[in-house]
Amino acid sequence: MAIRITSQTEADIPALWEIEKTVMIKGTTPHIVKENEYEQFKQDIMAQQMLVAKDEDGVVLGSLIYHYPGSSVTRKRQWLFGISVSKAAQGKGVGKKLISSLFELGKENGIGKIAMRVMATNTSAIAFYKHLGFEQEAYFKREFWIDGEWVDDYQFAYYLD
Repeated sequence: MAIRITSQTEADIPALWEIEKTVMIKGTTPHIVKENEYEQFKQDIMAQQMLVAKDEDGVVLGSLIYHYPGSSVTRKRQWLFGISVSKAAQGKGVGKKLISSLFELGKENGIGKIAMRVMATNTSAIAFYKHLGFEQEAYFKREFWIDGEWVDDYQFAYYLD
């Protein structure tokens, strides 16, 4: 499958919304998408820095949002990111292509560190990030209270320089 990476457009928003609703499930994220949040989602998407993966027919396969971890000048050489890949496109190189594109963009912009957080219950994502060369930086014990249980969280990072 040919995967093309672009920036988000307003036309992508319905497909991005559908992906968010289907991949944001218990055990993978503490943020559950609710149907009545669509209008806010639309506003947020267009205000974000985002990479969008599409197939050769222009079908949205996934997205990656990235940002500085704060406004301090001391944090301007690192980005945090979040990624979503449609269920149908998982395991087909979409996530790898999005992250590879982020690495290239980061190098072009003088970024030295790219990080993200992942819940301990999302073992397939942890294995994926480790496979790509991410290193565990932090462990947040009992970070989220979800459905009557504590869930741990990790931070992983990839160093570009």
